[in-house]
Amino acid sequence: MMKHSLIIPDRMIALSLLPPPALGQPPAPFGFGALVVEQTRRGEARFELHAHGFGAKYRPDALRERLQPLFTPDTTTLILDPSCEHQPVVGLDRNLNPDCDQLVEHVPRSGLRTQVQVSVPYHLLRNAAGMANVRLPSRNPSPLAHIRQLGVEAQAAWICYLFSRRASTERGRLLASFEAWQCLQEARRSVMG
Repeated sequence: MMKHSLIIPDRMIALSLLPPPALGQPPAPFGFGALVVEQTRRGEARFELHAHGFGAKYRPDALRERLQPLFTPDTTTLILDPSCEHQPVVGLDRNLNPDCDQLVEHVPRSGLRTQVQVSVPYHLLRNAAGMANVRLPSRNPSPLAHIRQLGVEAQAAWICYLFSRRASTERGRLLASFEAWQCLQEARRSVMG
């Protein structure tokens, strides 16, 4: 499925994007879901989930501007590309599939980091979402419903990436940290509402 380095980067952003309409297309909503995963020196990991939608009247540049602060020079970017789910190719930076690279133009560049573009069949993405205890609602959602599920897609893409690495204590540790983070997020939501 995914054929690239088995090393799990110290800092990664898993992105799911609903890109702005291309030039000449009618206005439509767009947005992103970004899961930031940062391994710490103490063998732990920090997680942040960012999701944002833009109305049809927003400038397309607003997407890149909102993403830019999340990136550092040492960030590896995992870009989920659902439009290519039936093409098993995964590219690293310069080898991106030309039919699937329309998303890359919306991702900020920062330093010498790597971009990994993945195409995951929906059933595998849905299974990964289940492993992450999140629900991936629909295969072909409306644009507004898609914006609501971008954060879930980003989490599921990172889980797929994590399980594409060989089994290791690092993978187990990251998964345990992710599950602990999810419990904290759930506790915060229950206190707030």
